[in-house]
Amino acid sequence: MSSLYGILGGTFDPIHYGHIIPAKLLAKEITLKNIILLPNYIPLYRKESITCIKKRLQMIKIAIKEESLFEISTLEIKQKIFYTIDTLKYIRKKIGYNKPLCFIIGEDNLIFINQWKNWNTLLHFCHLLIFRRNIYNKNKMKPIIKKWIKKNTIKNYHLLHQYSSGLIFFSNTPYINISS
Repeated sequence: MSSLYGILGGTFDPIHYGHIIPAKLLAKEITLKNIILLPNYIPLYRKESITCIKKRLQMIKIAIKEESLFEISTLEIKQKIFYTIDTLKYIRKKIGYNKPLCFIIGEDNLIFINQWKNWNTLLHFCHLLIFRRNIYNKNKMKPIIKKWIKKNTIKNYHLLHQYSSGLIFFSNTPYINISS
């Protein structure tokens, strides 16, 4: 079984147990050895003010100092606007196209994933790992997204280790009722 690269992006304003606990449980569930936390500078969808990136990075460092599972990447904070697809392309160039790469998101992000830049090409570069979220409402999802999810979803996590990209896996980790 090959090593999975896991990436968990977000604003992390602030980072909290709703990020850390599901990530740890997911890592155990699918034998993920490492998760790279990828804080973004200012997400395009975020309207309210957010804590400056220096303070968010300090909070992340404090939150994971005892956790060997996690590391931090500053890739997305070097530029003010950075799209997930560009991040995945950049990482793919670094690690190659044969190693499994997983991008971790919450179920709530699936509802509007079609608003992401080049959303329908994400699976060319990674697997998507999905956390349970309380606010997930499948009824709000467009049919094209439902079809895309159905076509690419797997139940057997071992396939994530066998293929470098292209799959969607819904985690069986419990929902954690914590948010920022």
